[in-house]
This record gives sequence, structure tokens and C-alpha cells, in this order.
Amino acid sequence: MPTILQILAVGSYAISTGALALTPPPGAHIQTCYEGETSALHCYNGEGDTPQDVSVEDVAYVGAKLREWGRGADGGRFLTMPAENTPDCAEWSIFTYQSVLALAKHIDPNVHTSVLYEDIARTVDGGESASDEDKAKAIIGCEKSGGSLGVLVNETDPAYHTEDYKRAGYTPQGIIIKIVSNVPKEEL
Repeated sequence: MPTILQILAVGSYAISTGALALTPPPGAHIQTCYEGETSALHCYNGEGDTPQDVSVEDVAYVGAKLREWGRGADGGRFLTMPAENTPDCAEWSIFTYQSVLALAKHIDPNVHTSVLYEDIARTVDGGESASDEDKAKAIIGCEKSGGSLGVLVNETDPAYHTEDYKRAGYTPQGIIIKIVSNVPKEEL
């Protein structure tokens, strides 16, 4: 029987090497690049789209919780998607709440992307005290249809200009956030 130290050592190794990964929820699109998928706001209510029937209140809640999580550390918390861990436009589940599944998709396999959760939250809900105009530019502006949008990066945030961030070779470009239904596809 392994000792607690052996278990911790193996767990630490798995985490540090990336061997431990979040498993995507059933139905999530994994490692799929789509031609023409960009960081521009795309609401899932156009021709060929499937409206997601998400609750706008749930979308707002997800934005608030992502913001709260991001502010839980000095300098802010980052979502980091290194190129080697996100081949072929990998998607990671970042938050689930009632009708909403929030995904981060790495759309540029040539860069190591790292963005603040604060910026992800603004991408979802338009900002903490968002005006109607701000909301219209964010995914929440897609209302119940859901949608996707490149992270709205606050490039003046000091967190993006630290020596550690620069030394790691990160860029804030290359991630889109998707708000989709948390209901299994069979039920849509």
C-alpha cells in the first residue's frame, strides 16, 4: 500500500506534467478546428446555427462567478492554454451552471495563450457594471441563443506586462469563449 507521500508525489508529478487533464463533458467538441472560426462575436441564431436555449440569468451568473474566481489571487488568476496541450483547437470546460456550459477554445495552435479570468468574465457578461452597449458586445448580448467571442483582453492590465508573463512567451490572443447549452444533445 503506498504511503500518503507517494500518493502526493505521483499526484504532483501528474499535475506538473499535464498528465492530469479535465475531462470534457459528453458532447463537447474536442480537437476540432473550423475554417473561418474567428474571435468575432458569433451568436448561435443564424443560418446553420443551433440556438442553445440558455438562460440569460445563468449566463450573467457564470460571468460573475468567473470574475470572482479571477479576483481570488493577487494580480488575478489566469487561464493558460499552451500550444502543446491544446492541439487542433482543443476546447476546455471552464464553468457549468444550470443551463450554461462555458468553454474556452484555443483557436491558434501556434501560440501559448494566457488570459485573465477577469477578461473572460467581461467576454461573457460585458463587465461588472456593464451598460446595454457593453452587453451587446459580449456573449450575453446573444441572449438565449448563446454564442462565441474572442476574449476581450484589457491589454493595459499590469498582469500582462510582468516579467514572468513575458518570459513564459504568453500572448493574450488565441482563445475564444463559448456559451452553449448544458443540456445533453439528445434533449435539445
